[in-house]
Amino acid sequence: MNYLTTDTSEEEQEGLHTQTTRRKRILVVDDEYDICMVYQMVLEDDGYQCISYTDPVKALQEFRPNYYDLILLDIKMPVLNGFELCKKIIELDRTVHIVFITASEEYYEEFRSQHFPELGKVNYI
Repeated sequence: MNYLTTDTSEEEQEGLHTQTTRRKRILVVDDEYDICMVYQMVLEDDGYQCISYTDPVKALQEFRPNYYDLILLDIKMPVLNGFELCKKIIELDRTVHIVFITASEEYYEEFRSQHFPELGKVNYI
């Protein structure tokens, strides 16, 4: 006995299947090449599609709105720090989730007090 009925065409069902099977895309921006490569290896091993940049300016220039599911950002980078990059990315894509990753505890207070209230879907590790 069939309890599930659907009014979707085969083409629509194929589109739904494609949406659910697409690998999640993660953008990594860190000025240290080795860090980017470690993130990329681990994330790709877990089945994610990972794009990484060591140059935050280039990452911004090549950023595609509504493309990434998650962005991992270093904070301390030359020319354009993670906070500045985050603000510019949010201007282009207000739906993307962003996580700051840094080895320095000193940035937490700056992040929490100065940047977090206005950034929206942003977290900090």
